[in-house]
Amino acid sequence: MQIRTPFSGTLLRSDSLIWVLFFFLNIGFLPPDTLVSKGPVVFTEENASKPAQNDSAGEKREGSEEPSQPDSSAEEIFQSPEEPTASDSKVEAVSEPERKAGEPALPDSIPEAVPPAPEASNPRALRYNGIYLNSSTVANQDRINELIARCKGTVISGFVIDMKDDQGSLSYKSKVPLAKEIGSGRLRLRDPEKLVRLLHENGLKACARVVCFKDKVLASYSVNGAYPYAVLDSSTGLPWEQDNGEKWANPYDERIHGYLLGLIDELLSFGFDQIQLDYARFPSDGKMKMCRYPVAIDSLNNAEVIGLFLAKVRGKLDSSDVSLAVDVFGWVPWLQKKRHYVIGQDYDIIARYADVICPMMYSSHFPKDFKEEFGLQRAYQIVREGTAKAVERKGARPTGVQPYIQGFKWRTPHFGSNYLIEQMHAAQESGALGWIVWNARNDYSALWEALELIGKFSEKETE
Repeated sequence: MQIRTPFSGTLLRSDSLIWVLFFFLNIGFLPPDTLVSKGPVVFTEENASKPAQNDSAGEKREGSEEPSQPDSSAEEIFQSPEEPTASDSKVEAVSEPERKAGEPALPDSIPEAVPPAPEASNPRALRYNGIYLNSSTVANQDRINELIARCKGTVISGFVIDMKDDQGSLSYKSKVPLAKEIGSGRLRLRDPEKLVRLLHENGLKACARVVCFKDKVLASYSVNGAYPYAVLDSSTGLPWEQDNGEKWANPYDERIHGYLLGLIDELLSFGFDQIQLDYARFPSDGKMKMCRYPVAIDSLNNAEVIGLFLAKVRGKLDSSDVSLAVDVFGWVPWLQKKRHYVIGQDYDIIARYADVICPMMYSSHFPKDFKEEFGLQRAYQIVREGTAKAVERKGARPTGVQPYIQGFKWRTPHFGSNYLIEQMHAAQESGALGWIVWNARNDYSALWEALELIGKFSEKETE
């Protein structure tokens, strides 16, 4: 067995499990301020033989084989037309050496706990480790029961659930007038309150994911041949489409703000612990110069428009104990302050309103040479540095940080348990509230393998 200790970063060999105990004690139970790791934690079991699962590809957001927001678009996303992109951030996957015969094919999941930390000064900055549940899973009660059962006794303590998905479809039949008009409600969940109660009864936090302005259902809705809610293509007058055909609702349009606020009202009534806003931004991929916004606010730049929307959401949640989380590109913590970014994600503006910010720290989604000098520790370094930068910008609220970490294989030849352990360890070291593993297909088979491996180690140490 080989162990890389969290303190020295050196490899140790032992026929006993003493070093395994050392590893788990230091990662799983000590307070974060006692961790002074110089590198990622790595462990292998020489007799393991089960192959790694071929996980879903796809950036945090899509269930397709390709991610919805490829790293190649980063330059146009994060610079305004007149400004060059800073050259201090770029990345891609580093290939793993071939495994020798008998070496384990490591599971691709979330094996370590974030230890309890002192009470945050913002009680709405929830602390949990989570997994994402897509709309298909939401519609399958047996699958939900299975996931709850698999998470019992593990470090998973929350589910992030699609309640408004990437297409704009709802997981329940909404009573909001515009939802009824455009037909966005689906009967995936007959009783959302019952699902929330079920999660709470099993010690899990219930977090409602709401995709905001990427909304094909709303953008495609027409009235007398017009598309009143869409970002339009200036050359055709039809809804503008990204390269992959996705459509967007107009972030400027306060009628759309009202629609989203109405949905959030319903989610609050169902008892969710957290509202997590995704795609709270402007479009990013495709011929963005062709985007036309029939309704606009000339006095505000894109970041201020997103801030205006978040201020409205904050006002609604202030009358409850519910947490507000906002997802952002993994790049955002690195970006300079007080710049106008095309997609409207300004970390400091978002931090004024959000209790938690969730940067998407997938190494597969950074340009080729960002942190490449760290080789196989690149994912660890990206999560650690990005999370630390985000924590530093917590603002007056203060806003906590809970990164999404990569639970899929795309652009990551060395993906497996070590890869996941590195990301979790990095998030913990950097002061994160917890982490969420993203797998678009909800294929967490590798996660269960990792947790089973940890369980076996723990059982042996208690014998």
